[in-house]
Amino acid sequence: MKTRKKLTALILALCACVIAGCLILFTTCRFISYSSLPCAESARELRNPYTGWYQIYKYDLSDASACDLTGIQDLEHGAGLALLEFNLQGFANGPVSESALTLLDHILKSWQAAGRQLIIRFLYDWDGNALEKEPGELTVILGHMTQTAEVLNRYPDCVYIIQGLFIGSWGEMHGSRYANTSDMITLAEHLNEVTDPSIFLAVRTPEQWRLLAGSNEPLTEDSAYDGSLASRLSLFNDGMMGSSTDLNTYAEDSSVPATPYGMRNRKDELAFQNLLCAYVPNGGEAVIDNPYNDFPAAIETLANTHVSYLNEAYDPAVLEKWKAASYTGDGPYHGMNGFDYISRHLGYRYVLRSLECPGILPWKKEGKITLTLENTGFSTSFRSFDCSVILKNTQTGRTHSLPLICDTRFFLPGTQLALNTTFHTHEYSEGTYDLYLKITDPATGLPVLPANEGALTEDGFLIGSLKISRYPWGNIS
Repeated sequence: MKTRKKLTALILALCACVIAGCLILFTTCRFISYSSLPCAESARELRNPYTGWYQIYKYDLSDASACDLTGIQDLEHGAGLALLEFNLQGFANGPVSESALTLLDHILKSWQAAGRQLIIRFLYDWDGNALEKEPGELTVILGHMTQTAEVLNRYPDCVYIIQGLFIGSWGEMHGSRYANTSDMITLAEHLNEVTDPSIFLAVRTPEQWRLLAGSNEPLTEDSAYDGSLASRLSLFNDGMMGSSTDLNTYAEDSSVPATPYGMRNRKDELAFQNLLCAYVPNGGEAVIDNPYNDFPAAIETLANTHVSYLNEAYDPAVLEKWKAASYTGDGPYHGMNGFDYISRHLGYRYVLRSLECPGILPWKKEGKITLTLENTGFSTSFRSFDCSVILKNTQTGRTHSLPLICDTRFFLPGTQLALNTTFHTHEYSEGTYDLYLKITDPATGLPVLPANEGALTEDGFLIGSLKISRYPWGNIS
Protein backbone atom coordinates (compact mmCIF):
# COMPACT_ATOMS: atom_id res chain seq x y z
CA MET A 1 0.00 0.00 0.00
CA LYS A 2 2.77 2.41 0.96
CA THR A 3 4.62 1.52 -2.25
CA ARG A 4 1.52 2.31 -4.32
CA LYS A 5 1.15 5.68 -2.61
CA LYS A 6 4.82 6.50 -3.22
CA LEU A 7 4.48 5.52 -6.89
CA THR A 8 1.37 7.66 -7.25
CA ALA A 9 3.10 10.60 -5.60
CA LEU A 10 6.09 10.18 -7.91
CA ILE A 11 3.88 10.06 -10.99
CA LEU A 12 2.01 13.17 -9.85
CA ALA A 13 5.31 14.95 -9.22
CA LEU A 14 6.59 13.99 -12.64
CA CYS A 15 3.34 15.16 -14.24
CA ALA A 16 3.60 18.44 -12.36
CA CYS A 17 7.16 18.86 -13.60
CA VAL A 18 6.11 18.11 -17.16
CA ILE A 19 3.21 20.55 -16.93
CA ALA A 20 5.44 23.20 -15.39
CA GLY A 21 8.05 22.59 -18.06
CA CYS A 22 5.41 22.88 -20.76
CA LEU A 23 4.14 26.10 -19.22
CA ILE A 24 7.65 27.51 -19.06
CA LEU A 25 8.30 26.41 -22.64
CA PHE A 26 4.98 27.91 -23.75
CA THR A 27 5.90 31.28 -22.27
CA THR A 28 9.07 31.29 -24.36
CA CYS A 29 7.27 30.41 -27.58
CA ARG A 30 6.68 32.93 -30.34
CA PHE A 31 3.89 32.40 -32.85
CA ILE A 32 4.72 34.00 -36.20
CA SER A 33 2.32 34.71 -39.04
CA TYR A 34 2.82 36.81 -42.16
CA SER A 35 0.98 38.14 -45.16
CA SER A 36 2.41 39.47 -48.41
CA LEU A 37 1.01 42.14 -50.65
CA PRO A 38 0.23 41.10 -54.24
CA CYS A 39 3.46 41.09 -56.27
CA ALA A 40 1.90 42.81 -59.26
CA GLU A 41 4.46 43.83 -61.88
CA SER A 42 4.38 47.48 -62.88
CA ALA A 43 5.12 48.98 -66.29
CA ARG A 44 5.88 52.44 -64.91
CA GLU A 45 9.11 54.33 -65.47
CA LEU A 46 11.46 54.03 -62.49
CA ARG A 47 14.43 56.38 -63.11
CA ASN A 48 16.80 54.25 -61.07
CA PRO A 49 20.49 55.23 -60.83
CA TYR A 50 22.95 54.45 -63.65
CA THR A 51 20.26 53.58 -66.19
CA GLY A 52 18.17 55.21 -68.88
CA TRP A 53 18.44 58.17 -71.21
CA TYR A 54 21.27 60.64 -70.87
CA GLN A 55 21.58 64.26 -71.98
CA ILE A 56 24.77 65.87 -73.31
CA TYR A 57 26.26 69.06 -71.86
CA LYS A 58 29.36 70.60 -73.42
CA TYR A 59 32.00 72.69 -71.67
CA ASP A 60 34.97 74.46 -73.22
CA LEU A 61 37.71 74.29 -70.61
CA SER A 62 39.87 77.33 -71.20
CA ASP A 63 41.08 80.36 -69.32
CA ALA A 64 38.50 82.47 -71.15
CA SER A 65 35.55 80.20 -70.33
CA ALA A 66 32.83 81.17 -67.90
CA CYS A 67 29.91 78.88 -67.09
CA ASP A 68 26.62 79.68 -65.42
CA LEU A 69 26.09 76.64 -63.18
CA THR A 70 23.13 77.96 -61.22
CA GLY A 71 20.49 76.17 -63.29
CA ILE A 72 21.83 72.62 -63.10
CA GLN A 73 19.65 71.60 -60.16
CA ASP A 74 16.55 72.95 -61.92
CA LEU A 75 16.97 70.92 -65.11
CA GLU A 76 13.78 69.09 -66.02
CA HIS A 77 15.42 65.66 -66.09
CA GLY A 78 16.18 65.68 -62.37
CA ALA A 79 18.34 62.82 -61.12
CA GLY A 80 19.79 60.47 -63.72
CA LEU A 81 22.60 60.19 -66.22
CA ALA A 82 24.33 63.11 -67.91
CA LEU A 83 27.21 63.04 -70.40
CA LEU A 84 29.60 65.93 -69.82
CA GLU A 85 32.02 66.71 -72.65
CA PHE A 86 35.09 68.80 -71.79
CA ASN A 87 37.05 70.31 -74.65
CA LEU A 88 40.76 70.74 -73.87
CA GLN A 89 41.80 72.12 -77.27
CA GLY A 90 42.90 75.38 -75.68
CA PHE A 91 45.68 73.47 -73.92
CA ALA A 92 46.93 71.41 -76.87
CA ASN A 93 50.40 72.88 -76.42
CA GLY A 94 50.87 72.40 -72.69
CA PRO A 95 49.39 71.70 -69.26
CA VAL A 96 45.81 72.53 -68.29
CA SER A 97 45.79 75.79 -66.31
CA GLU A 98 44.85 75.94 -62.65
CA SER A 99 41.88 78.16 -63.47
CA ALA A 100 40.55 75.59 -65.93
CA LEU A 101 41.00 72.79 -63.38
CA THR A 102 39.16 74.90 -60.82
CA LEU A 103 36.34 75.37 -63.33
CA LEU A 104 36.23 71.61 -63.88
CA ASP A 105 35.94 71.11 -60.12
CA HIS A 106 33.09 73.63 -59.85
CA ILE A 107 31.22 71.96 -62.71
CA LEU A 108 31.49 68.50 -61.17
CA LYS A 109 30.50 69.80 -57.74
CA SER A 110 27.37 71.39 -59.19
CA TRP A 111 26.34 68.20 -60.94
CA GLN A 112 27.08 66.18 -57.81
CA ALA A 113 24.77 68.44 -55.81
CA ALA A 114 22.04 67.77 -58.37
CA GLY A 115 22.25 64.03 -57.67
CA ARG A 116 23.29 63.12 -61.20
CA GLN A 117 25.46 60.20 -62.28
CA LEU A 118 28.05 61.39 -64.77
CA ILE A 119 29.57 60.02 -67.94
CA ILE A 120 32.70 62.06 -68.68
CA ARG A 121 34.41 62.57 -72.03
CA PHE A 122 37.54 64.67 -72.54
CA LEU A 123 38.36 65.64 -76.12
CA TYR A 124 40.10 68.21 -78.28
CA ASP A 125 37.69 68.30 -81.22
CA TRP A 126 33.95 68.86 -81.75
CA ASP A 127 34.18 69.28 -85.53
CA GLY A 128 35.60 66.04 -86.88
CA ASN A 129 39.13 67.45 -87.20
CA ALA A 130 41.09 65.62 -84.51
CA LEU A 131 44.32 65.62 -86.53
CA GLU A 132 44.35 69.41 -86.58
CA LYS A 133 43.34 70.02 -82.98
CA GLU A 134 44.94 67.31 -80.86
CA PRO A 135 48.29 67.91 -79.10
CA GLY A 136 51.35 67.23 -81.20
CA GLU A 137 52.93 65.12 -78.45
CA LEU A 138 51.51 62.11 -76.62
CA THR A 139 53.12 63.31 -73.39
CA VAL A 140 50.81 66.35 -73.39
CA ILE A 141 47.74 64.09 -73.41
CA LEU A 142 49.21 61.94 -70.65
CA GLY A 143 49.77 65.06 -68.59
CA HIS A 144 46.17 66.18 -69.16
CA MET A 145 44.99 62.76 -67.97
CA THR A 146 46.97 63.12 -64.77
CA GLN A 147 45.74 66.67 -64.12
CA THR A 148 42.06 66.01 -64.77
CA ALA A 149 42.15 62.73 -62.84
CA GLU A 150 43.12 64.62 -59.70
CA VAL A 151 39.81 66.47 -59.99
CA LEU A 152 37.67 63.51 -61.09
CA ASN A 153 38.91 61.40 -58.20
CA ARG A 154 37.24 63.79 -55.76
CA TYR A 155 33.85 62.70 -57.10
CA PRO A 156 33.78 58.88 -57.30
CA ASP A 157 30.21 58.94 -55.96
CA CYS A 158 28.89 60.60 -59.12
CA VAL A 159 31.53 60.06 -61.83
CA TYR A 160 30.40 56.74 -63.29
CA ILE A 161 32.23 56.29 -66.62
CA ILE A 162 35.07 58.00 -68.47
CA GLN A 163 34.49 57.53 -72.20
CA GLY A 164 37.41 57.34 -74.59
CA LEU A 165 41.10 58.07 -74.25
CA PHE A 166 40.92 61.85 -74.91
CA ILE A 167 41.63 61.20 -78.61
CA GLY A 168 39.81 61.18 -81.91
CA SER A 169 37.16 63.24 -83.63
CA TRP A 170 34.42 64.01 -81.11
CA GLY A 171 36.48 61.99 -78.64
CA GLU A 172 35.39 58.77 -80.35
CA MET A 173 38.88 57.25 -80.78
CA HIS A 174 39.02 57.48 -84.59
CA GLY A 175 40.64 59.96 -86.98
CA SER A 176 43.55 60.46 -84.60
CA ARG A 177 47.30 60.06 -85.05
CA TYR A 178 47.24 58.29 -81.68
CA ALA A 179 44.66 55.65 -82.69
CA ASN A 180 47.37 53.01 -83.08
CA THR A 181 48.12 50.01 -80.92
CA SER A 182 51.14 51.34 -79.06
CA ASP A 183 49.76 54.79 -78.23
CA MET A 184 46.32 53.53 -77.21
CA ILE A 185 47.86 50.97 -74.85
CA THR A 186 49.99 53.72 -73.32
CA LEU A 187 46.99 56.02 -72.90
CA ALA A 188 44.70 53.32 -71.49
CA GLU A 189 47.24 52.06 -68.98
CA HIS A 190 47.97 55.59 -67.80
CA LEU A 191 44.29 56.49 -67.45
CA ASN A 192 43.76 53.27 -65.52
CA GLU A 193 46.65 54.15 -63.21
CA VAL A 194 45.67 57.74 -62.38
CA THR A 195 41.87 57.43 -62.00
CA ASP A 196 39.87 56.05 -59.09
CA PRO A 197 39.37 52.29 -59.66
CA SER A 198 35.63 52.53 -58.94
CA ILE A 199 35.13 54.61 -62.10
CA PHE A 200 34.55 52.63 -65.30
CA LEU A 201 36.53 53.39 -68.43
CA ALA A 202 35.03 52.95 -71.90
CA VAL A 203 36.33 52.36 -75.40
CA ARG A 204 34.54 52.66 -78.70
CA THR A 205 34.67 49.12 -80.14
CA PRO A 206 35.00 45.49 -79.02
CA GLU A 207 38.20 45.31 -81.09
CA GLN A 208 39.70 48.10 -79.00
CA TRP A 209 38.59 46.33 -75.83
CA ARG A 210 40.42 43.15 -76.85
CA LEU A 211 43.50 45.11 -77.84
CA LEU A 212 43.71 47.04 -74.57
CA ALA A 213 42.68 44.12 -72.37
CA GLY A 214 45.19 41.89 -74.15
CA SER A 215 42.63 39.12 -74.46
CA ASN A 216 40.45 37.50 -77.10
CA GLU A 217 38.08 36.33 -74.41
CA PRO A 218 35.48 38.51 -72.67
CA LEU A 219 35.22 38.81 -68.92
CA THR A 220 33.85 35.96 -66.84
CA GLU A 221 32.29 35.92 -63.40
CA ASP A 222 35.71 35.09 -61.96
CA SER A 223 37.55 37.93 -63.69
CA ALA A 224 34.82 40.58 -63.33
CA TYR A 225 35.46 43.42 -60.87
CA ASP A 226 38.93 42.13 -59.99
CA GLY A 227 40.51 45.58 -60.27
CA SER A 228 42.32 44.95 -63.54
CA LEU A 229 42.20 47.29 -66.52
CA ALA A 230 40.12 44.72 -68.41
CA SER A 231 37.51 44.62 -65.63
CA ARG A 232 37.13 48.43 -65.79
CA LEU A 233 36.91 48.68 -69.57
CA SER A 234 33.37 49.08 -70.86
CA LEU A 235 31.99 50.03 -74.28
CA PHE A 236 30.29 53.05 -75.81
CA ASN A 237 28.84 52.71 -79.30
CA ASP A 238 27.88 55.97 -81.00
CA GLY A 239 27.02 54.10 -84.20
CA MET A 240 24.64 51.65 -82.54
CA MET A 241 22.43 49.78 -85.03
CA GLY A 242 23.31 52.38 -87.69
CA SER A 243 24.20 49.76 -90.32
CA SER A 244 25.24 46.14 -90.64
CA THR A 245 28.61 47.15 -89.21
CA ASP A 246 27.34 49.81 -86.79
CA LEU A 247 29.23 52.37 -88.89
CA ASN A 248 32.53 50.44 -88.93
CA THR A 249 32.26 49.24 -85.35
CA TYR A 250 32.21 45.69 -86.75
CA ALA A 251 33.73 44.09 -89.83
CA GLU A 252 31.84 43.12 -92.95
CA ASP A 253 30.32 39.63 -92.75
CA SER A 254 32.90 38.14 -95.10
CA SER A 255 35.89 39.71 -93.38
CA VAL A 256 38.45 37.69 -91.46
CA PRO A 257 40.16 39.39 -88.48
CA ALA A 258 43.46 40.83 -89.68
CA THR A 259 45.09 40.56 -86.26
CA PRO A 260 44.63 38.26 -83.25
CA TYR A 261 42.46 40.87 -81.52
CA GLY A 262 40.99 42.19 -84.75
CA MET A 263 37.52 43.34 -85.73
CA ARG A 264 34.92 40.59 -86.18
CA ASN A 265 31.65 40.50 -88.09
CA ARG A 266 28.37 41.66 -86.61
CA LYS A 267 27.17 38.27 -85.42
CA ASP A 268 30.42 37.47 -83.64
CA GLU A 269 30.78 40.94 -82.10
CA LEU A 270 27.22 40.86 -80.75
CA ALA A 271 27.95 37.45 -79.22
CA PHE A 272 31.16 38.85 -77.69
CA GLN A 273 29.25 41.78 -76.17
CA ASN A 274 26.61 39.47 -74.80
CA LEU A 275 29.28 37.92 -72.58
CA LEU A 276 31.47 40.96 -71.92
CA CYS A 277 28.67 43.41 -71.10
CA ALA A 278 27.23 41.15 -68.45
CA TYR A 279 29.95 42.73 -66.28
CA VAL A 280 30.69 46.19 -67.75
CA PRO A 281 28.32 48.93 -68.95
CA ASN A 282 27.34 49.37 -72.60
CA GLY A 283 25.61 52.39 -74.09
CA GLY A 284 25.71 55.09 -76.74
CA GLU A 285 23.59 56.43 -79.57
CA ALA A 286 21.07 54.70 -81.85
CA VAL A 287 21.60 56.28 -85.28
CA ILE A 288 20.33 56.38 -88.89
CA ASP A 289 16.85 55.00 -89.52
CA ASN A 290 17.32 51.56 -91.11
CA PRO A 291 16.07 47.98 -90.60
CA TYR A 292 18.70 47.22 -87.95
CA ASN A 293 17.00 49.64 -85.56
CA ASP A 294 13.39 48.77 -86.37
CA PHE A 295 11.70 48.19 -83.02
CA PRO A 296 11.69 44.33 -82.93
CA ALA A 297 15.32 44.19 -84.09
CA ALA A 298 16.31 46.97 -81.71
CA ILE A 299 15.00 45.33 -78.56
CA GLU A 300 16.72 42.08 -79.51
CA THR A 301 20.06 43.88 -80.00
CA LEU A 302 19.71 46.05 -76.90
CA ALA A 303 18.89 43.03 -74.76
CA ASN A 304 21.63 40.80 -76.20
CA THR A 305 24.30 43.48 -75.76
CA HIS A 306 22.99 44.52 -72.32
CA VAL A 307 22.60 48.22 -73.09
CA SER A 308 21.95 50.35 -70.01
CA TYR A 309 22.11 53.92 -71.32
CA LEU A 310 21.25 55.79 -74.55
CA ASN A 311 21.32 59.36 -75.85
CA GLU A 312 17.89 60.91 -75.37
CA ALA A 313 18.27 63.32 -78.29
CA TYR A 314 19.92 61.34 -81.08
CA ASP A 315 19.01 60.06 -83.57
CA PRO A 316 15.55 61.77 -83.71
CA ALA A 317 14.46 59.68 -86.69
CA VAL A 318 15.15 56.45 -84.82
CA LEU A 319 13.54 57.63 -81.60
CA GLU A 320 10.40 58.78 -83.43
CA LYS A 321 10.23 55.41 -85.17
CA TRP A 322 10.25 53.67 -81.79
CA LYS A 323 7.52 55.98 -80.51
CA ALA A 324 5.36 55.00 -83.45
CA ALA A 325 5.88 51.28 -82.83
CA SER A 326 3.94 49.18 -80.32
CA TYR A 327 4.97 46.34 -78.03
CA THR A 328 2.78 43.31 -78.76
CA GLY A 329 4.05 40.88 -76.15
CA ASP A 330 2.19 39.71 -73.08
CA GLY A 331 2.29 41.30 -69.67
CA PRO A 332 1.96 44.86 -68.37
CA TYR A 333 3.80 46.36 -71.37
CA HIS A 334 1.31 45.13 -73.97
CA GLY A 335 0.33 48.05 -76.22
CA MET A 336 3.07 50.37 -74.90
CA ASN A 337 4.94 52.37 -77.53
CA GLY A 338 8.42 51.15 -78.38
CA PHE A 339 10.28 54.16 -77.00
CA ASP A 340 8.67 53.77 -73.58
CA TYR A 341 9.24 50.01 -73.61
CA ILE A 342 12.95 50.53 -74.28
CA SER A 343 13.05 53.26 -71.62
CA ARG A 344 11.82 50.85 -68.99
CA HIS A 345 14.30 48.14 -69.87
CA LEU A 346 17.55 50.08 -70.22
CA GLY A 347 19.77 48.71 -67.46
CA TYR A 348 18.50 46.55 -64.60
CA ARG A 349 14.82 46.29 -63.61
CA TYR A 350 13.97 44.31 -60.48
CA VAL A 351 10.51 42.78 -60.05
CA LEU A 352 9.52 41.27 -56.69
CA ARG A 353 7.95 37.91 -57.50
CA SER A 354 7.31 36.51 -54.02
CA LEU A 355 7.69 37.03 -50.28
CA GLU A 356 7.81 34.01 -48.02
CA CYS A 357 8.31 33.44 -44.33
CA PRO A 358 8.52 29.63 -44.16
CA GLY A 359 6.73 27.92 -41.29
CA ILE A 360 8.48 28.83 -38.06
CA LEU A 361 7.92 26.41 -35.20
CA PRO A 362 6.84 28.32 -32.05
CA TRP A 363 9.79 27.09 -29.98
CA LYS A 364 12.37 28.02 -32.62
CA LYS A 365 14.17 31.26 -31.86
CA GLU A 366 15.12 32.13 -35.45
CA GLY A 367 12.84 33.08 -38.30
CA LYS A 368 13.60 33.32 -42.01
CA ILE A 369 12.34 35.71 -44.66
CA THR A 370 12.84 34.92 -48.35
CA LEU A 371 12.28 37.34 -51.21
CA THR A 372 12.47 36.32 -54.87
CA LEU A 373 13.37 39.03 -57.38
CA GLU A 374 13.59 38.81 -61.16
CA ASN A 375 15.75 41.09 -63.28
CA THR A 376 13.68 41.92 -66.38
CA GLY A 377 16.00 44.67 -67.68
CA PHE A 378 18.54 44.56 -70.48
CA SER A 379 21.52 44.50 -68.11
CA THR A 380 22.66 44.01 -64.56
CA SER A 381 23.69 46.78 -62.20
CA PHE A 382 27.41 47.47 -62.40
CA ARG A 383 27.70 48.85 -58.90
CA SER A 384 26.62 46.76 -55.94
CA PHE A 385 23.55 47.94 -54.03
CA ASP A 386 22.67 47.57 -50.36
CA CYS A 387 19.57 45.39 -49.90
CA SER A 388 17.61 44.88 -46.70
CA VAL A 389 14.22 44.06 -45.23
CA ILE A 390 12.89 46.67 -42.83
CA LEU A 391 10.53 45.63 -40.01
CA LYS A 392 8.49 48.53 -38.68
CA ASN A 393 6.31 48.15 -35.58
CA THR A 394 2.94 49.57 -36.55
CA GLN A 395 2.27 50.81 -33.00
CA THR A 396 5.59 52.23 -31.89
CA GLY A 397 7.08 53.11 -35.28
CA ARG A 398 10.36 51.51 -34.30
CA THR A 399 12.25 49.99 -37.22
CA HIS A 400 14.68 47.09 -37.52
CA SER A 401 16.91 46.48 -40.55
CA LEU A 402 17.71 42.95 -41.69
CA PRO A 403 20.46 42.82 -44.34
CA LEU A 404 20.00 40.73 -47.47
CA ILE A 405 23.42 39.43 -48.38
CA CYS A 406 23.96 39.64 -52.14
CA ASP A 407 26.06 41.32 -54.81
CA THR A 408 23.63 42.84 -57.30
CA ARG A 409 26.41 43.17 -59.89
CA PHE A 410 25.99 39.45 -60.57
CA PHE A 411 22.17 39.57 -60.77
CA LEU A 412 22.04 39.01 -64.52
CA PRO A 413 19.10 39.90 -66.77
CA GLY A 414 16.52 37.18 -67.28
CA THR A 415 17.36 35.46 -63.99
CA GLN A 416 15.71 35.20 -60.59
CA LEU A 417 17.47 35.77 -57.29
CA ALA A 418 16.37 34.42 -53.92
CA LEU A 419 17.38 36.76 -51.08
CA ASN A 420 17.31 35.41 -47.53
CA THR A 421 17.58 37.00 -44.12
CA THR A 422 16.99 35.74 -40.61
CA PHE A 423 15.75 37.35 -37.42
CA HIS A 424 15.69 36.32 -33.75
CA THR A 425 12.06 36.14 -32.75
CA HIS A 426 12.69 36.87 -29.07
CA GLU A 427 14.39 40.18 -29.85
CA TYR A 428 11.11 41.66 -31.04
CA SER A 429 8.19 42.75 -28.92
CA GLU A 430 4.77 41.34 -29.64
CA GLY A 431 2.85 43.15 -32.32
CA THR A 432 2.43 43.67 -36.04
CA TYR A 433 5.30 44.77 -38.22
CA ASP A 434 5.11 46.20 -41.72
CA LEU A 435 7.71 44.68 -44.02
CA TYR A 436 9.60 46.83 -46.50
CA LEU A 437 12.12 45.99 -49.19
CA LYS A 438 14.86 48.63 -49.22
CA ILE A 439 17.46 48.79 -51.99
CA THR A 440 19.93 51.68 -51.95
CA ASP A 441 22.97 52.70 -53.96
CA PRO A 442 25.65 53.31 -51.30
CA ALA A 443 27.67 55.60 -53.58
CA THR A 444 24.91 58.14 -54.20
CA GLY A 445 22.47 57.30 -51.42
CA LEU A 446 19.72 57.04 -54.03
CA PRO A 447 16.92 54.48 -53.66
CA VAL A 448 16.40 51.68 -56.19
CA LEU A 449 12.72 51.10 -56.83
CA PRO A 450 11.37 47.67 -57.78
CA ALA A 451 9.05 47.37 -60.77
CA ASN A 452 5.96 46.54 -58.72
CA GLU A 453 2.70 48.31 -58.07
CA GLY A 454 2.96 50.27 -54.85
CA ALA A 455 4.69 53.27 -53.36
CA LEU A 456 8.21 53.92 -52.17
CA THR A 457 8.38 55.37 -48.64
CA GLU A 458 11.28 56.54 -46.52
CA ASP A 459 11.36 53.04 -45.02
CA GLY A 460 11.43 51.31 -48.40
CA PHE A 461 8.89 49.56 -50.59
CA LEU A 462 5.98 48.02 -48.63
CA ILE A 463 5.78 44.28 -49.37
CA GLY A 464 3.76 42.74 -46.52
CA SER A 465 3.40 42.37 -42.76
CA LEU A 466 4.57 40.08 -39.95
CA LYS A 467 2.77 39.32 -36.70
CA ILE A 468 4.60 38.14 -33.56
CA SER A 469 2.66 36.78 -30.59
CA ARG A 470 3.22 34.66 -27.50
CA TYR A 471 -0.13 32.95 -27.98
CA PRO A 472 -1.45 30.95 -30.93
CA TRP A 473 -4.70 32.97 -30.90
CA GLY A 474 -2.88 36.30 -31.02
CA ASN A 475 -1.90 38.98 -28.56
CA ILE A 476 -3.91 39.60 -25.42
CA SER A 477 -4.58 43.31 -24.98
